[in-house]
Amino acid sequence: MKIFSSLLLAIMFVAAPSLAAADDIPPPVHGVSFEAWAEASARLANNQDRKQVLQSLAVDDQMFEEVNERFLEALREDKDLKLTSRYGEAFSRADAALFAETTGSIARERKLVTFDDYARVQGHLEAAASSPGFDPQAVLAEHGLTVYEFSEDAGYWVQKLREQALAGDGAAIRNWNETLARRKAEYSARYPAP
Repeated sequence: MKIFSSLLLAIMFVAAPSLAAADDIPPPVHGVSFEAWAEASARLANNQDRKQVLQSLAVDDQMFEEVNERFLEALREDKDLKLTSRYGEAFSRADAALFAETTGSIARERKLVTFDDYARVQGHLEAAASSPGFDPQAVLAEHGLTVYEFSEDAGYWVQKLREQALAGDGAAIRNWNETLARRKAEYSARYPAP
């Protein structure tokens, strides 16, 4: 499935307020709204049963791929990132009523408990991103995370960083940047320069 590239971009916007107006959102495809598609994508990224997720949307595999293609194209054309922000919000609502009723609630605790835990994974993703054949899902799996889990935990840490930035805590921001740079450097040794 081709949803992962959009998922990482959406992670950056989980903590940001929605900017997309209703008229900026693409119309439903096969009866699936943009938000329902994003929520379904989160479920699938969290290794939920595909058949149950698609059943919740009342679509089959072929229909879902058409939905996927249409909405991914809309995200690619999203120059001001308003739609991407909306995607991030919907992706983080994977426990929306539509899915919670049919596939169950996603009960979980944060896996990236400390900022260093988050920096380790984020640094690894950044180090691997420029290597040929980069597979972000494989990197996350190496750390015992699904895309959904990482997006949820990353959203938490991005919000904390945002709070410290708004509070003017320059020392904390420098520490965060240094920690991320150190973690990225640790993993960079594993990947050849492009």
